[in-house]
Amino acid sequence: MRPVKVVVIYSLDGGVGKTTLSAVIGVAKGYTLLIDADWEKAELSQLFRAPRRDGWLAPFYGRSFHVHQISPSLYLIPGYDAVDYYRREGSPEDLEEALAQWVQHAPRIVDKLRLPVDAVVIDTTPALRPRLLEGLSKLGARMLFVGDVRLLSRISDIKAEQYKQYMQYSFAVVINQVDKGDVMTAKAITPYVVKHVSGIKDYRGESVVSAILRDSANRRSIEELLTKIKS
Repeated sequence: MRPVKVVVIYSLDGGVGKTTLSAVIGVAKGYTLLIDADWEKAELSQLFRAPRRDGWLAPFYGRSFHVHQISPSLYLIPGYDAVDYYRREGSPEDLEEALAQWVQHAPRIVDKLRLPVDAVVIDTTPALRPRLLEGLSKLGARMLFVGDVRLLSRISDIKAEQYKQYMQYSFAVVINQVDKGDVMTAKAITPYVVKHVSGIKDYRGESVVSAILRDSANRRSIEELLTKIKS
């Protein structure tokens, strides 16, 4: 069985561009299986126009999941069924357990499906419980924390402590959607800074990624991040 890295993209706050970053990593790296585990919105599935078919939750109902091929080296397991479950049940406990199972068994699943990938990137819902984050880390996931300009602003001691708690599980921190004037401040915190890109009109996955990577500074940051992921 080939080595497969499992990367979990997580955040404390919503609206930090976590889903977009997942797409950027998948497209820029290639040879990647994306899993849309954001059970609040399933935006990654929508971004890549994945059909509304059984997704990563299906095996827990005894059904097969659909693998959407985006390109010859990029695949996506959708998350629509997880959204339906969360809206129906209103509780994340079962979904959290299912997510942990995927993190644990993803390399074996990739091998069984014979997918030409060496990484699984999982986009998640914001504010996962710290206990779950710790558990995923212990299962071997590479935890990638995503924040935005809120990390740079003057925040309350309580919020600062929350950020500290969440970032302790990360192997890397990305500050996303940063305005040009805040880039140097962000770089003092992490080398992985992605600038805000305006004027995106085509919201298909590949088009959004192309717009973000058209900026040379963004492209360098993502290249450095991919080197970190591969190491």
